[in-house]
Formats: sequence, C-alpha cells, structure tokens
Amino acid sequence: MPKKKVSYEEAVTRLEEIVEQLETDEVLLEEAVKLYQEGLKLAAICKERLAAAEGSVTLLRQEAGLWEETPFDKEGL
Repeated sequence: MPKKKVSYEEAVTRLEEIVEQLETDEVLLEEAVKLYQEGLKLAAICKERLAAAEGSVTLLRQEAGLWEETPFDKEGL
C-alpha cells in the first residue's frame, strides 16, 4: 500500500506535536528515539517542499511594456 504524500502543513503540524510531546510528556527512551526519527523524516519533507515551492515562485516585472518572468530572488528580500 503506497504511503500518503504528506503536505508541508501536515508535516509542520506533526513536527509541532512531536516537539510538544518530547518536551512535556515523560516519554520512554525507545519512544523518544522513534519520535526523533519521525521528526527527522518530517523535517526532510518540509525542506523538500520548501525547496520545490521556492523553485516555482516567480516574480513578474514589466520591462519595455512586456511582462517578463524572472526567478524568485530570496536574497533580494
């Protein structure tokens, strides 16, 4: 059975839950390691989704009466 593709928002929400659980609950070492591993996977998913979004963002600017697409420049912010 294929795994459901996790959205960025779902991954962030789950990461927040994991952090809260690790900070507030008395978690056994084995469970803490499992949560940590899950968190690492979710962080990688978030990084991948952000990179994909960043690559697809374009800025439109008008030059010589024409609209031109240019890649998003995060350093210009």
